[in-house]
Amino acid sequence: MVAVSAVTALLVGGGAGYGGMWLARSTGPGTPVATGGAPTALPAPAGASSTRPTPERAAGGPAGAPSDVSQVAEAVLPSTVTIAFRNAGRTGTGSGFVIDGPGGLLITNNHVVEPASGGGELQVQLPSGERVPAEIVGRSPSYDLAVIRVAQRDQLVPVQLGDSDSVRPGQPVVAVGAPLGLGGTVTSGIVSAVERPLSVGGGQSADDAVAYINGIQTDASINPGNSGGPLADAQGRIVGVNSAILTLGGSSSADRGGNIGLGFAIPINQVREIADQLVREGRATYPVIGASVSADADGVVRLASVQAGGPSAAAGLRSGDVVESVDGKAVNTATELIVRVRSHRPTEQVKLSIRGRGEVAVTLGSRVG
Repeated sequence: MVAVSAVTALLVGGGAGYGGMWLARSTGPGTPVATGGAPTALPAPAGASSTRPTPERAAGGPAGAPSDVSQVAEAVLPSTVTIAFRNAGRTGTGSGFVIDGPGGLLITNNHVVEPASGGGELQVQLPSGERVPAEIVGRSPSYDLAVIRVAQRDQLVPVQLGDSDSVRPGQPVVAVGAPLGLGGTVTSGIVSAVERPLSVGGGQSADDAVAYINGIQTDASINPGNSGGPLADAQGRIVGVNSAILTLGGSSSADRGGNIGLGFAIPINQVREIADQLVREGRATYPVIGASVSADADGVVRLASVQAGGPSAAAGLRSGDVVESVDGKAVNTATELIVRVRSHRPTEQVKLSIRGRGEVAVTLGSRVG
């Protein structure tokens, strides 16, 4: 039996695949889930008081100095779960973590729970080993995020959320999850880079949405089954949701499924914002500029077409316009442009630098997904 990632999308020089579920068998894709229930508000963001003890700094070290990995694990493991799905003979596992104990709410990736939609079964294995049923509160294929709920809440210990905007390359991080179904697995490494734009998904069927991630890159070992699990800083605060890996190209999914030290996590600040919307509404919206984008091998990004009456058209943009930067940050690929736009929310403004025309402000539109 081979472990394969749920979805794999090829990028230049290799493949970027979801860290994903560990699939025992694979059949057809799932269908969209009908969300419901009475959502509750998410817990307070980073900086709020918490009853969870955080790892102590190294003796004699400065405030914020790296803690021992075992201390971080002690803080995060009680909040990390293994998520299993079953649907039409297809089974697999992923990871998740508790964000609201009294509300029974957990965060994971959309691609972990999507196969259970449309009549499938979703189950959570708690740190105690107890297995309890779960339901989907809301999910967003475009952000690859989902919130699920369990009724068994007396054992749920929420994590402490950190601030992903403060994450810097070189700082230590710890990944916790269930690679290949091995729950409670702890790996460590450093932040290799921040704001690493990539696209994942869209690989198995026309129903597979492409998710765009402004990823925290890490060399902490992430493998199939880690998806949806927490990435913690040295103080045990969650700074990201482990979601994707970059792997070498191969002739089969098994060839592409292993860790080579290139893992990516969705920044927790974005996770918090999207999860809050999923809890409130059962779905999420993402911003659009009302134009399709293309890029050539020389890194020239163009508006391939502009939607009539859309945000770009309203701003006076035309098909063929070359976009050099978004909010002052250079873009050399279509993915970079989309990721920059999705760092905003609908109705906000982005400033596009258009070759030969200067800076143009675009008020973002909205789409559900």
